[in-house]
Amino acid sequence: MSAPRRLLLAFSLLGFATVAMAQDLPANMPKRKPGLWEMQTSGMGGHAQMMKLCLDADTDQAMYKMGSQMSGQMCSKFNVNVQGATVVSDAVCKLNTPNGAVNMTSHSETKFDGDTAYRTEGHMKYEPAVMGQSEMAMTSSGHWVGECPAGQKPGDMVMPNGSTMNIKDMQHH
Repeated sequence: MSAPRRLLLAFSLLGFATVAMAQDLPANMPKRKPGLWEMQTSGMGGHAQMMKLCLDADTDQAMYKMGSQMSGQMCSKFNVNVQGATVVSDAVCKLNTPNGAVNMTSHSETKFDGDTAYRTEGHMKYEPAVMGQSEMAMTSSGHWVGECPAGQKPGDMVMPNGSTMNIKDMQHH
């Protein structure tokens, strides 16, 4: 995977991360069931990226908060609207890339199926284009697979390349 493509993947994951995570979480935001989740993100013409995340209620909230801090620093507009089991978000953000600032406008809809599955469809526009891409459609889905395996702690995320990082650790940097 080339560095630019990795950067784009990071943006798209971030795009989705921030999408699902608003500044002030609506009280009726759907919750995800604690345990092991498999999440798949595809788009950008690349292969789908699969990640696994060990989740508890605390981590679910922590991810939302982390996303809101990140988006709060970068986004001039961030609206999240919860309509039953569907969460609609619109954001206008400025991303600092190695080649200068890029304005990103994103719109996404996440549909929750109870507390054990969700699917997000998003669309992002970049100005100026990133790596020749001025628009990108993304889909992301996740489902609950069971208890977290022994030795995994809440917040542990296994990346597509097999490395593990803990989301909660990232908050302190």
